[in-house]
Amino acid sequence: MIRGRSSLRFFAVALIALVAAGALAQSPSGDSLVAGFQNPPDSAKPRVWWHWMNGNVTKEGITADLEWMKRSGIAGMQMFDGNLGTPQFVDKRLVWMTPDWKDAFRHSGAEADRLGLEMAMAASGGWSETAGPWVKPEEAMKKLVWSELRVQGPKKFAGSLPHPPTNNGRFQNLPAPADLEFPTDNGLSGTKSQPKAPPAPPDPTYYADAAVIAYRVPGNEVHMADLHPKITSSASRINSAALIDGDLSKNVLIPYEAGGKPSGVQFEFAQPFGTRAFSIAAGAGSTFGGASIPTGEVEASQDGTKWVTLVTLPGTWPCLLGLSRAHLCLPGDTCTFLSSRASSRASQHVRRNVGIASRAGFQSS
Repeated sequence: MIRGRSSLRFFAVALIALVAAGALAQSPSGDSLVAGFQNPPDSAKPRVWWHWMNGNVTKEGITADLEWMKRSGIAGMQMFDGNLGTPQFVDKRLVWMTPDWKDAFRHSGAEADRLGLEMAMAASGGWSETAGPWVKPEEAMKKLVWSELRVQGPKKFAGSLPHPPTNNGRFQNLPAPADLEFPTDNGLSGTKSQPKAPPAPPDPTYYADAAVIAYRVPGNEVHMADLHPKITSSASRINSAALIDGDLSKNVLIPYEAGGKPSGVQFEFAQPFGTRAFSIAAGAGSTFGGASIPTGEVEASQDGTKWVTLVTLPGTWPCLLGLSRAHLCLPGDTCTFLSSRASSRASQHVRRNVGIASRAGFQSS
């Protein structure tokens, strides 16, 4: 897909260049435009990311890389220090900001000047922008977490409030992706033997109370779980209780049906239920894809036969991290049956646009 789009863009640019050349051939000013396409100035040439992966860097390699860029018509690069579990291939790793690393970086700048290349660098190692051990936990990025306790009023309350989640992750107690640490694959050809890694440091999670808020709950408000609905699914033997307990750390895998048929979950209530909001959370997934809200619909019915679509699920986003949770406002219709149906189109969308194999099903909490 990407190769095809690139070819179309190249064809379009080439066609425009030919038309412009023909239209301006009679004008002296057209000569500079044609010459610019035939021999682009440095300002029009591409710049690239230049990854130094896990210190696998040598001065000889630096010179070879930059000379290749010059020969290939690349005008500059942004040096990017990363890891991603890359094993060691060189005899001596150059660790970020050590004297040897700085010496190699100076060599890169000198070689870039020699070759007439523009050089830039990322603000720090990895994608952390300006993060590092110098940033105190209380000054780092945070997420807002909460807990709830319903009390009967009017009266004074004295007691302990439930503790909000304290784990790292994208939302509430949704766990962080299991592959976030990027384990090193030392089985690749050419890797150097490395000593056993030391034990992982304690979890640096920071927690602090922010506020306690009390508010009056509407008299007709009720949670779905309090109505004890009958839960059925296109998948057999699922832990249906995990779908309505509010615990995002417990996932339920619902396989996609064969032939593109919708998969989903149905809730049947003993009495008509006024639906005003619907929340769905995906599993933890992986760092560069995986968990995301599937493509589908939330539907309501009075008799379990005739269904009305209340809202469309957002579907898999074409970004890397995906959308792990969605809270959807509903029109407030009264229904006896509520259904969430998903399509396998979401899984295919991830594979096409991100290039990561996704599981044949969607996870929900």
